[in-house]
Amino acid sequence: MVLFYSLLYERGARSINQDSIALHRVMTRSGEVIMALICDGMGGEDRGELASGYLTERLSVWFYDKLPAVLYRGFDRKRIQRCLQRELFTVHEKLRTYGVDNHLRCGTTMTMLLMVEKNYILFQSGDSMACSIGRDIRALVPGHKNARGVERCIGIGSFKAPYINHGSLFGRKAFLLYSDGFGDRVSRDDIWGALGGKRISKREDADRALKTLANAGLRRGCRDNMSALYLKCR
Repeated sequence: MVLFYSLLYERGARSINQDSIALHRVMTRSGEVIMALICDGMGGEDRGELASGYLTERLSVWFYDKLPAVLYRGFDRKRIQRCLQRELFTVHEKLRTYGVDNHLRCGTTMTMLLMVEKNYILFQSGDSMACSIGRDIRALVPGHKNARGVERCIGIGSFKAPYINHGSLFGRKAFLLYSDGFGDRVSRDDIWGALGGKRISKREDADRALKTLANAGLRRGCRDNMSALYLKCR
């Protein structure tokens, strides 16, 4: 399903990088399954790097230990969604309890892309973003942020189920997941200009494009951590 991938992991002007990235591939009865994940510890909150790292670790274990059993009888989107939501709720409660016990606010956002057979399912909690890049560029998730801050985050407040998008991989040439720090000063037009069309034919092309976009964000005044994960499809 994926020819190659490229990732960007930049601290930016922050003293600590509160983002976490994971990419996993496994063979199951449903064929190859891929999980791409970006978690962004909430800037300005206590121990954001702990929250994003813990969620990334737990979802990586979920991918290898629980997802194959869910796929044993074949692809069932609703069953996958229920299984993942239970895991997210468990992580949310553990982080929230840890925060209360230690007088911290310990939260993270999450964007996860699952690719199973010829299908994709995308889960979003918070304001990390995802888009597909083919004949054009299309946002796959909304930005969940209002005047009070980030909505649907994991670890703070009451648990809210993630936003879910799904569809077929047919005709989709690439996916890009990125944290809000990366997207804060980089527009969708910028992303299309760097990654769209036939510009990316090998990993080195994608590496240069992501670095160019990150440098543009820095020049425009971005001070946040910047993370991005690009996957080129067959």
